Amino acid sequence: MPRLFVLLSGILGNSLNCLPLLKPSCALFFSLGVITAADILDRETTGSYWLTVYATDRGVVPLYSTIEVYIEVEDVNDNAPLTSEPIYYPVVMENSPKDVSVIQIQAEDPDSGSNEKLTYRITSGNPQNFFAINIKTGKGMFG
Repeated sequence: MPRLFVLLSGILGNSLNCLPLLKPSCALFFSLGVITAADILDRETTGSYWLTVYATDRGVVPLYSTIEVYIEVEDVNDNAPLTSEPIYYPVVMENSPKDVSVIQIQAEDPDSGSNEKLTYRITSGNPQNFFAINIKTGKGMFG
């Protein structure tokens, strides 16, 4: 005979309580012991969920227990890097020596792990290779 699972409470960000029957607004729902997402999960919004599940059988005198479930949301590369400025306007003096620092690009990616690691390269506007950029740091140089 199948067991009945009901979400007693869960912590999503601050808190979530779905008592005692599951509501469609709950972020997770249960069917025959399978926990599935009722909506798209976003690790940048909520990275993990603590759930308390009430499991009961359908006996004449039902027996039950509660189960703690910790769900960690794994990251996917779903965010583009963001720069601190939409356009940079550095100034470099004429006759500047080679390898003089021109700009430090500031960028970050809200993803995690390898998805947040950035590399930099100049893709256009530099046909004579007057400028270079450090692939790891984003430091732009003349020369």
